[in-house]
Amino acid sequence: MSNFNCDSFEQIEKNLDRLFVPKYYPGFILSIYENGNESFFLNKGYDDISKKIEYKKDSIFRIYSMTKPIVSTAAMQLIENKKLALDDDVTKYIPEWDDAVFYKSNNKNVITIKDLFTHTSGLTYAFQGQSEVDKKYKVSGINSIVDSELSSQEIINELSNIPLEFSPGSFYNYSISIDILGFIIERISNKTLNEYLHENIFNTLGMKDTAFTLDTSKTERLAMCYRWDENKNKYEAHDLKINPNIEVKSYLKKPSSYSGGAGLLSTMNDYQLFGSALLDAKKGRKNPLINKDTANLMMKNHLPNNKHIDQLSKYPLKGEQYYRGLGFGLGGSICIDENVGLSNSQAGDFGWGGAASTSFYISDKYDYSLVFLTQVLESEETRKLNSEIKKLVNGCVDVHKE
Repeated sequence: MSNFNCDSFEQIEKNLDRLFVPKYYPGFILSIYENGNESFFLNKGYDDISKKIEYKKDSIFRIYSMTKPIVSTAAMQLIENKKLALDDDVTKYIPEWDDAVFYKSNNKNVITIKDLFTHTSGLTYAFQGQSEVDKKYKVSGINSIVDSELSSQEIINELSNIPLEFSPGSFYNYSISIDILGFIIERISNKTLNEYLHENIFNTLGMKDTAFTLDTSKTERLAMCYRWDENKNKYEAHDLKINPNIEVKSYLKKPSSYSGGAGLLSTMNDYQLFGSALLDAKKGRKNPLINKDTANLMMKNHLPNNKHIDQLSKYPLKGEQYYRGLGFGLGGSICIDENVGLSNSQAGDFGWGGAASTSFYISDKYDYSLVFLTQVLESEETRKLNSEIKKLVNGCVDVHKE
């Protein structure tokens, strides 16, 4: 039974018409699933504004960090099957790090598997540019795993010579941790991350268009990507359809290493299959991913002392007000206090977003999954829109169902 009624959906559509500002984003699609079926779908604006091409449910999007919840779910399958444990030292699977430089840089703790899940490992991202360690990543060719020319083994070797940002478990710092978790999945399963995900998640759920590479037959379905330019106060095309040199190496050929943190392409249809299956797991309904106990373990705050992301962050967060009230589970944020911050989340909401302003979450309270897809890099306005959408959708839940 739906938690929404026809008036609810009319209200959502009416308000999204008001919230849609073409100046800040070319368009988006939004979908709500309940009980494995689509309850609501809305398409606003354009995929390609120059050609007036609209988004479709099978348009292919760069989901970037929305890769992380998928790969984290894969790792949870290994935990459920007793092949991996949260308290395991990563050197059990990456023995090359047993005598690594970062373990000699005033660190009191080893990196555990849980530290990788929760970004408390002391690893970082080069693009953050907030420390000398970030700079060392860039110099070493680990600017971003998604477009790195290094193999997973080469990345592991390079990282062993770079200090950690901090002693593992002491701070939150968004990082390549899930990429490392992906490498560990490869070593445990004796398969590439691509093979493991297809065999255990994509094929099982029928996610036929989710992949690390773009088949040439699907090129025309790849959504146009834009980048927000603060100096010009507008977005501009940032896409292989405009400049073939930008993303060819990222998606049209096999990557040197599979980025478990940001490497996947997907569609609305596919990601909702994943999101709704994850929700089914949380609710204890039949699903092919993980059981209820595993889902409950995944979707609770694992930051030390039950802290919020902003409270434990090593460095100032961009858009910090949207992280208040959110903890971090095993691969995604979890709302633990709905009364603070600007995320407009409800207690128990679990999800994450991607660099091109995509996002998803599942509502434990109201039993639905929501996926929002667009393609605008570095846009603060879409962050605000995502927050407003949560507020709008939760406000339109049929009051008789609460």
